[in-house]
Amino acid sequence: MHLSVTDLLKTFSGHVALERIDFDVNQDEFVCLLGPSGCGKTTLLRIIAGLLDADGGRITMGSQSLLDVPARERGFGIVFQSYSLFPNMTVTQNIGYGMKIRGLSKAHIDARCNELLELIRLPQLAKRYPGQLSGGQQQRVAIARALAVDPSLLLLDEPLSALDAQVRVEMRREIHDVQRRLRIPTIMVTHDQEEALTLADKIICMNHGRIEQIGAPRDLYESPRTRFVARFIGTSNLLPAGWVCDAFPALMATYPGDPDTTFEACVRPEDLVVTRRAAADRREDDARVVDAMFLGSTTRLRLDWRGQELVAEQHRGDVLAPGTAVSLSVASDRCAWVSA
Repeated sequence: MHLSVTDLLKTFSGHVALERIDFDVNQDEFVCLLGPSGCGKTTLLRIIAGLLDADGGRITMGSQSLLDVPARERGFGIVFQSYSLFPNMTVTQNIGYGMKIRGLSKAHIDARCNELLELIRLPQLAKRYPGQLSGGQQQRVAIARALAVDPSLLLLDEPLSALDAQVRVEMRREIHDVQRRLRIPTIMVTHDQEEALTLADKIICMNHGRIEQIGAPRDLYESPRTRFVARFIGTSNLLPAGWVCDAFPALMATYPGDPDTTFEACVRPEDLVVTRRAAADRREDDARVVDAMFLGSTTRLRLDWRGQELVAEQHRGDVLAPGTAVSLSVASDRCAWVSA
């Protein structure tokens, strides 16, 4: 089933929270709404869920308009950050609650609960209460409850933010596996770029109630279109065009040349090639290593060159101490020009 959001508008007391939002979610697709706090991503999710009214625009599922359809009739599964499990119900009772209020038979409910307990790998905890579960286990139960009613769309509102780092990584993998196995279209809200890059088929990057860029994770990382996307997703060297013209003139061949827009070159740290300068070849304008931070599989270098601070990453190889003279280069196809 295809979800389409068109020209969506939402205001709060005259403040524009969402402005001209357009995107699609295709069958089987995992979409992440990514952005900082206050960018409108949770507001957008709640409008899709039917928990908030829009002030304009359209939302359709297939050929059906949803804006006038109550939340309970949209057929979506929702998982909130707080899990919202019933503390006086067992795991099985929590999972089966949605089916029970729909009047499904006990035999159907029992069979579906057992199926989902196997899916989330918690059959041994079926009779426990939420207070007896870890955060990760509670999150799995919340996801199973959302899936129990066979939703046409799964909505996840920052479901991993309350978990510690290691559990978050494990749950990320499990959500990915469950979504791929069930092939259910999913929208997840997150401010965590790593979550979005890991889970999403498509990322919708938002800022101040607007969509900055939509695309596959690799597209947003390697080809950001705006300064905001370049800075919010990963680490970037954002370089003024005039500086690039002197330092890396070959990169100017791909300069967009739009007279009405100011562009900067975005070079990712791993694409900045750093080479130790031999003593005999050293020049006054050589770049210098300011400091080196060991990060395990990589070393992050902070460099100074021609009045510009740059960041580079090295995967093992030559150990460059602070003060080392180096030369820098960038392949022309490893530079993205972003609107400043």
